[in-house]
Amino acid sequence: MSKFAQAICVFALAFGLQGGLQAQTNHAVDVIRTTGIVGIAEGQTAQFNALNPGVAPPSATGALCTGVLSFIAGDGTVLKTKTVNVAPGTSQPLMLDSVADLALAVNARKEIRATIAIAAMPTPTASTATPVQPVCKLIGTLEIYNTLDGHTQVALGAVHEVPIPAVTPGT
Repeated sequence: MSKFAQAICVFALAFGLQGGLQAQTNHAVDVIRTTGIVGIAEGQTAQFNALNPGVAPPSATGALCTGVLSFIAGDGTVLKTKTVNVAPGTSQPLMLDSVADLALAVNARKEIRATIAIAAMPTPTASTATPVQPVCKLIGTLEIYNTLDGHTQVALGAVHEVPIPAVTPGT
């Protein structure tokens, strides 16, 4: 099984347990966005923040957003995953410590990226093509900071949508 397929399985399991993933229908499609690759070394922490920019109550039109945050190594190995529920106007983090989570030694380095997976629903159209719209919007930001003093050393805000491999029933 490819590393990307493993990551999708982790997402499906984690998101499915939250009741957000519907079983093999044309009504639920997932959107996965990824950051670029960055390096993390001993003494650093990576933090991936998911922001729900929705309007908070009482003037509210915002919705609680559920997503799955993951750190993935340069070789495709899933390093850490967390399902988050993000209220409008707030954020939720996933942290990856270079020593506690990765056991990186002095002078060691690991290439990582972060992904955010969000449930999406098809947009009704007159055509046979069915574009998808995320159920809600989560904005991901990846930062690498010095674990000792908390100073940010790298910050990435751009994410790119990743195509989801087609899954057919019975395979």
